[in-house]
Amino acid sequence: MTSWWFRLAITLAVLTYLIFDIDEVRTLEAIATLSMSVIVTLALLTALDRALAAWRWILLVRAAEVPLTYKSGVWIFLVTSYLGSFAPSGVGGDIARAWEVNRRTSRSGEAVASVAVDRWLGMASVALVGVFGLAMWTDDIDRRLAVFLYVLTAVMLAGAVAGVWADRIVAALLPGSWRTRAPWTFVVRLATAMQHYRREWPTLLLVSLLSLVMQVLRVVLMWVTGRGLGVTLEFEYYLVFVPLTIIVILLPISLSGLGPGQGATVWMLEPMGVPEHIAFAMGTIFILLGIVSNLPGGLLYLVRRRAPSPPSPPSPKGALP
Repeated sequence: MTSWWFRLAITLAVLTYLIFDIDEVRTLEAIATLSMSVIVTLALLTALDRALAAWRWILLVRAAEVPLTYKSGVWIFLVTSYLGSFAPSGVGGDIARAWEVNRRTSRSGEAVASVAVDRWLGMASVALVGVFGLAMWTDDIDRRLAVFLYVLTAVMLAGAVAGVWADRIVAALLPGSWRTRAPWTFVVRLATAMQHYRREWPTLLLVSLLSLVMQVLRVVLMWVTGRGLGVTLEFEYYLVFVPLTIIVILLPISLSGLGPGQGATVWMLEPMGVPEHIAFAMGTIFILLGIVSNLPGGLLYLVRRRAPSPPSPPSPKGALP
């Protein structure tokens, strides 16, 4: 609860600063100028992003040999995304997802492994798109931002490689007497579950590709928003600043990235000649689309709560209900 109040305070503080510094009336007027074609395009891109995100996670769960139907997987993904909407960095959704799969299967290692790999590959894809953007963008950019993206990419890729070999790393480093003691027993289960992905490398490659496609979609989402608001900035720069904005949104310091996300957008676009109120509008629309995309999960959650409980599956070997 303390963490929630801290994030709320950061969100309100940053938003208050930005609102006092930016003409909010002009911001609202700019948003009101968006054409219906742009709004429909943004809605379709957001829906596609959610579909790919659900598919990516379901592939990882099934690769860990957890029996999960696509229908159940989509339900779990949407509902847990909604429940974790205002948690730091989206981690609340990950925790809820792992808890729900473990509740149905009692396979905590595989459940946590699926969300851990999903999150890690997502961050790696954000960094990779940013590095690609740096290669495409020929004008000057803050050297510190470039170094940050390069270092983050290296760490994410090294961590991904280490993750699929976690069982052997833990076996080599963890003393045998510790493996039966809490919390190390869970570490062993998690590391053991990770070896599934070493054997399922085609699935891992597909999920990595889907992660990259999702990040490019988000860049396109911001680009379409900018074009709709009259911004003529080159697409190559979007490949640089959108990944950095996403990283700020994912920091566990605010509610759904509100405040810092808009601040990062304004900070990255102001040197390119984009008016502050337009940049603030772009950041706000980008974040709100992410929040709105989780609302269908809330509807599914309410429908399930009001419906009678489904019967238990006939066999533990069957697919998840």
